[in-house]
Amino acid sequence: MRVVVIGINYPPEVAGIAPHTATLCRHLAARGDDVYMVTAKPHYPAWRVFPEHGQSGFLRQTLDGVRVIRVPSYIPAKPGSLIRRLLYDGSFALIAGLTALLLPRADVYLYVGAQPAVAAATALVALIRRRPWVAKVADLAVNAGAAVGIIRHPVLVRFLRAAEYTAYRRADAVVVLTEGFAKELTRHGLRGRRLNVVPDSEDLDSFRPTSTRAETRRCHGLDPDQPLITHIGSIGRKQGLQVAAGAADEDQTGACWLLVGDGPDRPAIERSAPAGRMRFLPFLSRPDLADILAASDVALLTQRRRVIDAVVPSKLLTYMAAGLPVVASVHADSEAARLIRRAQCGVVVEPEAPALLLDAIAGLLANPDRRRQLGAAGRAFAESEFNRSKVVARQVAILESLASVPGR
Repeated sequence: MRVVVIGINYPPEVAGIAPHTATLCRHLAARGDDVYMVTAKPHYPAWRVFPEHGQSGFLRQTLDGVRVIRVPSYIPAKPGSLIRRLLYDGSFALIAGLTALLLPRADVYLYVGAQPAVAAATALVALIRRRPWVAKVADLAVNAGAAVGIIRHPVLVRFLRAAEYTAYRRADAVVVLTEGFAKELTRHGLRGRRLNVVPDSEDLDSFRPTSTRAETRRCHGLDPDQPLITHIGSIGRKQGLQVAAGAADEDQTGACWLLVGDGPDRPAIERSAPAGRMRFLPFLSRPDLADILAASDVALLTQRRRVIDAVVPSKLLTYMAAGLPVVASVHADSEAARLIRRAQCGVVVEPEAPALLLDAIAGLLANPDRRRQLGAAGRAFAESEFNRSKVVARQVAILESLASVPGR
């Protein structure tokens, strides 16, 4: 079948949804399907175009059998305002939609992301081409924007939320990552067989370390004997990592707090980080990341207090796959907290409370048996729920069921 995928994020981005989108596209291409990926220049989570992709205009590549078309669009250096976010979403939606119309007609169109404007553009392309389309919803954008203060006025929240859910109701199938998302969309009129809960997946075999704990720590300038608390991924507003800086400032365990990744809030976190207790590394390759996680004692997950409906952070799946115990400073009703309780892989504490976060971490550092128990439970849960071959097969089955529908 021929599949045209439209989404604003794709590798070489390594954070967020990009790796998961690439997994599906590569799988389709490997089995002989004709796959086009219409995406933006790589820029996330630093919100600046990667240097090797900085040239203006369109860029065509073939990556692992996938025909990737990168379109020019507005990338805000500071994405914290509603106007910038609307321009970001809207500029990509317009250019990506027009680009998709110029491609050969697909058997099925797939939107991937958390940008309702891009979903609406995909719906319009599918309508003009008279073909079905699928929405793979990575996050409920308006709820997430309201949670971090990008959208403030209640009337505007209701208006934008209605527009977002209307776009998804136009899809022939909707894929969400959690039951919580499914319940939210069901409350707004989307139900039945069109709504599918399919989690993201992890390549479980890739988390086998290639060097010893001591070698990995020496390679990155870390003390071989110091307890290591590690956070990976985006460093942005939603993560609220100031709580980690506050906890590290009061930490008496002698631990090193390591943040691996990048994002718009990283400079502020670096300025407030206690000297000698908090370290920073850029994004790492998968083998190096596996080594760092294997050399760590506790995995750290943080979200701001108002982040409740947001999707399960992909870093949580990574922590589970690596067999690390998790301490999560998140809302008790968040999707992340629900998953941690189901997997029994960590400790959940009240968000934005440095003292509570520090107490939970100190407790785990003092109890190696408990750490091993939680880490093993997370790994077992990942093997059961996030097996890559099973998850991708479910996604492909949804696309195939629609690709065989006659032209409309």
